[in-house]
Amino acid sequence: MSSRSYFQSRGLSQDAAKAEALLYRYPNISEEELASLIRTFSHFPLLDFGLLAADERLGAKLDAFYADHAEKLRPPLTLIEWMIGIGAVVGLLVLIYNALG
Repeated sequence: MSSRSYFQSRGLSQDAAKAEALLYRYPNISEEELASLIRTFSHFPLLDFGLLAADERLGAKLDAFYADHAEKLRPPLTLIEWMIGIGAVVGLLVLIYNALG
């Protein structure tokens, strides 16, 4: 007889649970709460975002929140992304220099 183990989600993190509570009240939240919600969403782990996005009760609120604040919700570039970008630019400049010279 074999046993099977299945991955069970740990549920929402503490930050995601706070964000969920604020989203239920959105757009009727204070400026401080809005700033906290934006800060939280810009650094959300994918699992937390997925769990919130899958909640049908939050659908309209989440859509409205993203429509109103999408430009502020993009995560900041990480060091790795900056290094890849700079490397790509330097590589392109070397190729252009070699092609012209």
